[in-house]
Amino acid sequence: MMQLFFIVVVSLLVVVNAYSQEFNSTSTTCICSTVPCPVSGYNYLTTGGGAVGKYYYSTHNGQAVVTSASITITSSNLDTGTDTTSCTQDYSRMLDDDGVQDCDAGHILANRLGGPGNQPINIFPQDSSINRGTWAQFEGNIYDCIKGGASSASLSWQFTYESTSHTKPYKATYSVTYSGGSCSAVSASFSN
Repeated sequence: MMQLFFIVVVSLLVVVNAYSQEFNSTSTTCICSTVPCPVSGYNYLTTGGGAVGKYYYSTHNGQAVVTSASITITSSNLDTGTDTTSCTQDYSRMLDDDGVQDCDAGHILANRLGGPGNQPINIFPQDSSINRGTWAQFEGNIYDCIKGGASSASLSWQFTYESTSHTKPYKATYSVTYSGGSCSAVSASFSN
């Protein structure tokens, strides 16, 4: 009887350990240890202003990479984001596969629009001149539209990769539609 009990306990431990390893296997390659890292499939992230973003990740070259994202924000999101951290900067550079590793840790949802910079789910490897140039201007226009009377802005992103062996997108398309106010819907593609 004692042998049977021992066998059952050992079997349960093996099953629990295998399940635990399977459940956590998608996050073992993440460089960040104190915050959740993206996994293939849908990832949800609550922003500084309380809106919940929906991010879709696919696996490229063994890493989860963002392929699309969407969120609807309001004025309560403005100026509630956070800066990037050393962890998210390292995470971004880990995905920068152009051989230089000089990218910015680009916010998908901008810091000033409520995007958390300390969460890898909201970060992608972004060319610094785009991040600090035309992308920032596009985000600034969204900010101004919400400040100017739009009750909400529905944002979406599509990220395009050269192939599934690449982990840095070569293009990002950013789209926005507004409720209320006088701003028109707009979409722009940015090389990366």
